[in-house]
Amino acid sequence: MILGPTLPHGKTFFALVGLSAGCALHATRFVLACLLGGPRLSCAAVADGVRAAPCHRGNVLRFLRRLPTVLRDDWLEAVFGNLLAQEPPRGTWLLILDQTYCGHNSARMDNAFSTSPRGKRTKKAKKDRKDKRNKRKKQPQSYCHCFVFALLITPTGLRLPLWRPYYTQDYCARTGRACHKQTALAAQLVDGLRVPATADVVVLGDTAFDANGVLAACARRHFTFVVSMNGDRVLADRRQTKVTDLAAHWVAEDYTPVRLTPGTGRYQAQRRAAACRTGLTRKGRTFWVHRADLVVHNVGTACVLYSTMQEPAAGQAVVPHKVLLCNDPRRSTAAVLELYDLRWQIELFFKELKSTLGLARYRFGDFRCVEGWVSLVVLAFAYLEWYRERQGRRPGQSPKEQQRWRWQRSYGLCRAVRQEAEQEDLRVLADLLQTPDGLDRAQQMLRRAVQKEYRLGA
Repeated sequence: MILGPTLPHGKTFFALVGLSAGCALHATRFVLACLLGGPRLSCAAVADGVRAAPCHRGNVLRFLRRLPTVLRDDWLEAVFGNLLAQEPPRGTWLLILDQTYCGHNSARMDNAFSTSPRGKRTKKAKKDRKDKRNKRKKQPQSYCHCFVFALLITPTGLRLPLWRPYYTQDYCARTGRACHKQTALAAQLVDGLRVPATADVVVLGDTAFDANGVLAACARRHFTFVVSMNGDRVLADRRQTKVTDLAAHWVAEDYTPVRLTPGTGRYQAQRRAAACRTGLTRKGRTFWVHRADLVVHNVGTACVLYSTMQEPAAGQAVVPHKVLLCNDPRRSTAAVLELYDLRWQIELFFKELKSTLGLARYRFGDFRCVEGWVSLVVLAFAYLEWYRERQGRRPGQSPKEQQRWRWQRSYGLCRAVRQEAEQEDLRVLADLLQTPDGLDRAQQMLRRAVQKEYRLGA
């Protein structure tokens, strides 16, 4: 339980965001519910998250629908501006692009679409029909919402999320919005990124974001991009020749082994590998890579890496599992491969949002509430990163303690916040019970925190 009205160092954090006192209390309720019960997150859990100041779950719903403008805008610079200014000037900044889906079995959700449309099936002949007793139960149609994210990882390992909701064509027609594809939303995130002018930014993405719009945005910002190449890319001087078809002419002797070991190298702070993966038992991975500097249509001169994780057999053709495209031929093969290997950090980020903080736990018909929900979950993640940075900078810590804070992710940070909140609860209870009517006040406080329909009789 949480008896205090604030998070650990919450007043400082929400003052940086710029929230008023009333909005800060609602945001505190939501962030606390994310941190303490994310896998079971609900409006009811948010409403009684702060036992000293409970509210009805309908108030939470109205707050999500009318989220303050400051939470819908880009507030990351206000919170982390001073920390970003202290980043090493010669480090590499990573901007990882990807999209995630939150699915629900309901056709009444606003702005939802199905990723697996079902058309009419042709009827089978009577002799080919299966026995009805063995027929599987028909599954309900699944619908989802799509969100495009960009995860900025600074040279010291600080993770800052940026995001855009995807609006369907029907929803845009009803609300008068402009409809953009996911790649266009990703290009907007690249164009709107605010980093130091001298920062070396590398944009990472999978095959879905090997799009001309994203690459053009990187060119406008003078960013390096490393993406998994689209199989339809062709050479500039031979439009009928696909870039991937060139691999058929190479054999095992044309491939060079490159070994990557977690917890080592110049990007170990951004990888944030756990202590169990960086000790004596750490396991590395070996890739066999062939490099070619080609002139690709709509890209220009680029570095193309053909890679596989299976050791090629001598004298035989090799089928590459992944083809990487980079617009900076000056970077070495090992550097490009190590950079793309860091793209997995955004998959871990999605896992933390959904499994630890409850990103997909909403049940709303109004998409405005969904946007408010996602905004506050991202705010909770940003609070954890700010809390980690603050704890790591405390004076008087041993190097081992500082290292422990460096590799902490959302789950470990939630546990740390819970422990600090429990200590504050003990102090509040001790002060409360020292008064003559302290026990009665504590009982009334706990009773008011439970929704009326779930309260026990007096």
